[in-house]
Amino acid sequence: MGRGPGWLVGIPVSIALLAPIPGPAAQSASPRPAPDTYHWLLPAEHSGVDVATLHPNDCYVVQDARGFVHFGEAPPDVREIQRQLGVPGAHLVEMREAHPECHLESCGNLPISEDALHRRLLDLVDPHALRGVGHVPTPFDDGMGGAYTDVGSDERARFRFKPEQRMLHLHLQTSQRGNCYQARALRLLSIHIRDQRDRPRRTGIYSGFLYVEHHHPAVPGGAIAWNPEEATHRLARSAEAFPFGLLIPWHAAVERTSR
Repeated sequence: MGRGPGWLVGIPVSIALLAPIPGPAAQSASPRPAPDTYHWLLPAEHSGVDVATLHPNDCYVVQDARGFVHFGEAPPDVREIQRQLGVPGAHLVEMREAHPECHLESCGNLPISEDALHRRLLDLVDPHALRGVGHVPTPFDDGMGGAYTDVGSDERARFRFKPEQRMLHLHLQTSQRGNCYQARALRLLSIHIRDQRDRPRRTGIYSGFLYVEHHHPAVPGGAIAWNPEEATHRLARSAEAFPFGLLIPWHAAVERTSR
């Protein structure tokens, strides 16, 4: 009987001694943000569009993309339709039944101008002269057409087969397999039209959706969408929030299975 109370008391004491005590890192860890999907637009006369910031181990892939680009001069009426497509931009969108949707008024008006431009260009050029967003350039077309992502190369606006650059047709294949690419360092992701020359007279538009699965604590201020004016400032803010991220080697994305 005298042993009973001691045994009963010993049970919770033993459990308390065996239970792991959270360390400082575990106590201060913040939950990582939910995945984000960005809708991006890149009218053809512009060099590129800044989309989102990537942190080490973030998983990213262009899930869907569409559009066409004509490389060459165009008459004034075509240039006017092109002007109606607006400027490059990117913004967060909602996911509805596993499909991203843009509900901005500008997104609703875009197909009208895009279809008008497509019909007018087909009156002027052969359909094969219009390069789709998933185009795979070859030496026969001077390496022009299609789009690519860039995550920190030294010359973003030119496709140089750098490890930091990846054509969108590869993104789309990776997305169809349910996979994504893993970021290795803190970098800004931008999307560009592949063209071997500085050609401001391109016409058309590429657009699509970028999926980002975060593998880092929440950034103060929430999710980050980029535009050219804010890119430098926001990268600096992210670097302050993640000072050790800059010590990770230069980006070398590898395909991995999405979680």
